[in-house]
Amino acid sequence: MRPTLFTVEVPGPGRLGTMAKPRGGDWLADEMRALAAAGVDVLVCALPAGERAELGLAAEAREAVAAGLRFTAIPIPDRHVPDLARVLPVLRTLAGQLRGGAHVVTHCRFGIGRASLLAASLLVLNGVAPETAWARLAAARGLPVPDTDEQRAWVSGLAGHARP
Repeated sequence: MRPTLFTVEVPGPGRLGTMAKPRGGDWLADEMRALAAAGVDVLVCALPAGERAELGLAAEAREAVAAGLRFTAIPIPDRHVPDLARVLPVLRTLAGQLRGGAHVVTHCRFGIGRASLLAASLLVLNGVAPETAWARLAAARGLPVPDTDEQRAWVSGLAGHARP
């Protein structure tokens, strides 16, 4: 089964997408191989460890790497935002990978709030205006994003950290 990816327009050669959580448990290895077959290079998970375990995704990092993906965890509690000082270096690295041509996919539980926050962050760090980033994500996702006003404001705050 092929995962459903919501592709977002980006500046430059990279590709950016969001998705709902991969199927866990016995399906996890197949999901990671399907993402690799779809051309995904980097998988970014916004689920905290407890939520990953609850969803059968405790082995996600291992299975992603086994499938040839680079895996990054940026755990964010549901309907919240991450600590900027902690995640900014990681987001800058991911934004650079996107700028360099990587296909980056972010996910959370449903692919609406936290996954969109991370994808919008990568767009903003690559020079896209925050409202344009949200509009592109909503168009790709086919529904309003993000989940909260706090998530929207957090991404707007990243504009001062964008590359020149």
